Amino acid sequence: MPACPLNAFFSTAQRARYLGAIPHRYSCRSFAEPLDISHISALSYAAQRVCLPGVRIVIAECRDDLFFGLPIVGRIKGMTRCAYIIANMEEKHAALHAGISGEAFILEAAAMNVGTCWVSGSYRRSAADVELHENEKILAVTPLGLPREDALPPQRSRKQLKQICLEDPTAWPLWAYHAAESVRAAPSAVNMQPWRLHYAGHALQLLTNGKTNTLDLGIAMLHMEAAMEGRKHLWEWGEGKTVAHLIVEENE
Repeated sequence: MPACPLNAFFSTAQRARYLGAIPHRYSCRSFAEPLDISHISALSYAAQRVCLPGVRIVIAECRDDLFFGLPIVGRIKGMTRCAYIIANMEEKHAALHAGISGEAFILEAAAMNVGTCWVSGSYRRSAADVELHENEKILAVTPLGLPREDALPPQRSRKQLKQICLEDPTAWPLWAYHAAESVRAAPSAVNMQPWRLHYAGHALQLLTNGKTNTLDLGIAMLHMEAAMEGRKHLWEWGEGKTVAHLIVEENE
């Protein structure tokens, strides 16, 4: 099975920070005030450290009309900056790399109490003020700003753990169970949660449920990676419906 560039990419400190930020991250659509220079500097530094091969994250000023409203959730408003998550589509696994890198960036922002929201469709391409290189494509955008104090996080709706695991996860090693819990908390487009988990032979396998969104599956991989914290582990790409294998020896 081919190796994955996620191996040894994030430090133990980064993984611990992401795991700690997961419960506090939510999709923020209403911002009280723009970021100050310290936030922008810290986020720019984070953006440079989280990008897998073929991915760029560009922080830029944005106009009010970049995002348009959707039924039920409404329009994003109050921000003056955004981050474009860009991938070179010639790179193998480009969208998975973008999901991994983009979620790492979003969790870095959550650790700084900066509001974000994954947006892959409801923005105006004509208003995206970013220069693309050859073969590049914007795969997602997130607004950036300080959340309104009166904008309470929406109540999370997630499938039960047994609905995303092919076996009873309580029979798995503890590390695999914790990784599954981390995946359960991962965001996905219209909350479809298009993944399944299977444990076999020291490996936790991430599978697509057939409703494939490779950005979402990359996000799930980052959540699995965060759950490893300081544990020794190895990633390998899968084939067919198996997206990737996360391997940990039993004595770990």
